[in-house]
Amino acid sequence: MHIGIIGAGHAGVEAARVAREAGAAVTLFSAEDVLPYYRPRLVALAFGHAELSGIQLRPADWYTAQGIELRLNAPVTALDLTNRTVEAGGVTQRFDGVIVATGALPVLPPFAREGSPAVWPLWNAEHARRIRSRVRPGGQVVVVGGGILGIESALRGLDAGMEVTIVELMDRLMPAQFGARASVVLLRRLQDRHIHVILGHGVKAVSADPQTARLTLDDGHTLEAELCLVSVGSRPDTSLALLAGLDAGRGIVTDHFLQTRFAGCFAAGDAIQLEGLARCSMKEATTQGKVAATNLVAFLEGRSLQFYQAETSPLSFRAKDFEIYSIGHPGGVGYEDHLLDGSTESVIRTLVMKDGIPLGVQMIGSREGFDEYAAAVKRGHA
Repeated sequence: MHIGIIGAGHAGVEAARVAREAGAAVTLFSAEDVLPYYRPRLVALAFGHAELSGIQLRPADWYTAQGIELRLNAPVTALDLTNRTVEAGGVTQRFDGVIVATGALPVLPPFAREGSPAVWPLWNAEHARRIRSRVRPGGQVVVVGGGILGIESALRGLDAGMEVTIVELMDRLMPAQFGARASVVLLRRLQDRHIHVILGHGVKAVSADPQTARLTLDDGHTLEAELCLVSVGSRPDTSLALLAGLDAGRGIVTDHFLQTRFAGCFAAGDAIQLEGLARCSMKEATTQGKVAATNLVAFLEGRSLQFYQAETSPLSFRAKDFEIYSIGHPGGVGYEDHLLDGSTESVIRTLVMKDGIPLGVQMIGSREGFDEYAAAVKRGHA
């Protein structure tokens, strides 16, 4: 029993581990030329607060000891799911089963597609290396996008001694996770750290100067920085899946066993779409990798499959004394915001309710009781 796994992120590496422990021979394909790594730590790597060797998911000898064939720098160029063959680096291999875990790609606005050496997303180790070459004390960095990756990048830039500006197209920060009241507190805490935040505006154009990113905003104002980091979202990488004939809307379509429409082909991680939604949680990707491998082995052995139930994962982030937590609905029209004990001008603890049911909890500057409230929110969604 030989299983091919396409993609060496959290889902792919976990799938390789589980399949190998189940007795399958495993080949794991990675498009990158470095060992698989812990992706949330890329920001630390980019700003000089971690080294690549320190963020690896597993050391090199682990793959050898497990008997996993890890093929680095081997982007898959063809996938035939009728014959279950995979082509990478000009070599075609046949497998008994395949797991597609191609992950996601960063969304790039038009100005970020022009190839300026000062403008980068932060999505892989190569991006981190490019960004790191421009990080210096006293330098300027503009972070486009006020989501969690953008905010962490801003804080890391500040710790590296840089002057930091965040540009966010929406009129508040992280509207998908925080209501208007909490977003005000979030903004205040960033401004208290002397991070300049521009809300309600986007970047219209960027100059091609190799040394400096000269950004023109949609209101005509300009910003200059040695580095522009773009973090405006992600999308499932379905390019290979579509070429292979898989169904893909917002992601590769699977059932609750993580099966695709091709027998012997399962999918997991950021690339998939389940219940009409794309899932982009590291914890969930790891769980999906485990379930996909377990079910593929069971399929090949003629056993029953394990049902996968997606679980809402909370946002949890802490950097020194800066901490934010959220799960569930952000609130708004038709919802009630209940301030919990301990809320101040710089700390907020909010429970989002509707018809007496807790549907969301948001905390900034405090984590006290978050797990208990999050459990109540999960029950409210059940």
